[in-house]
Amino acid sequence: MRGDPTTPCAWANTLVRMWGPRFPVDVRQIALEYSTRFDDPVRDIVAADVPTFEGALYPHPNGGWAILYNPSISSPGRINFTLGHEWGHYLCHRKARPGGIECGVRDLVGATRDIEQEADRFASYLLMPLDDFRGQTRGQMMTVDLLRHCADRYEVSLTAAALKWLESTDQCAAVVVATNGFVLWFKRSAAAAKSRLFWRPGMELPPQSVAASGQQTGTAEGVRLPAGVWADRAVREVAIFADKYEMTVSLLVFEEREFVLSGWDAEDEADLLDRFQSRE
Repeated sequence: MRGDPTTPCAWANTLVRMWGPRFPVDVRQIALEYSTRFDDPVRDIVAADVPTFEGALYPHPNGGWAILYNPSISSPGRINFTLGHEWGHYLCHRKARPGGIECGVRDLVGATRDIEQEADRFASYLLMPLDDFRGQTRGQMMTVDLLRHCADRYEVSLTAAALKWLESTDQCAAVVVATNGFVLWFKRSAAAAKSRLFWRPGMELPPQSVAASGQQTGTAEGVRLPAGVWADRAVREVAIFADKYEMTVSLLVFEEREFVLSGWDAEDEADLLDRFQSRE
């Protein structure tokens, strides 16, 4: 008899096969129905106005579990991803964390970072199956309009859609998230990682970047910038401004050529703060 999946991606793929090609994925329905096969099911999914977290998995007073999300999250896409994230915690981590799990910005680093990344990966693969996502974007220039199409199809945030594209593309590209003019975190495509692109968290945004200008770009394709702005090659920057969160999200698509390290790069090749990315 085949046992349950043992990894976040395997869990997500199992549920995707059961759910079928219907989007957006209804996390509430899947969690409430599928968990009844266990003796500690998800009994409730409710909003909880607690400022210390965005989402949580708590033991239910009547046995089983409850998934909570913060109603102050205004974006339906962020709420949906948060629900997927907590559902991932239930499937992958509830046995190891019987007291429950709270998820917020403070979990970017520290002892819970690994399980937070696993829950994010589960949510990404459940809500945006890679084959379907590639079918939506293959052969097309990534623009704000295409990002919005993906965000609407899967009911996720623009940031989550951009990060999924990085995972699916063979182009040299990156997402850089900044707050108040300083880099908060970044994520690279495989090609960008091989090129050793790096922007240290805490560094000031490049002064000539679209994100630093504070102004929306005039076209959905973004703005083409010369070498020396973000790195030693020309780049197309698509900037998204989230005024409510005082954040900017820059999708950077670099020219395809051999990369030469510049002053904006660093020796450390690790992606720092490789989380929260999909929540904005």
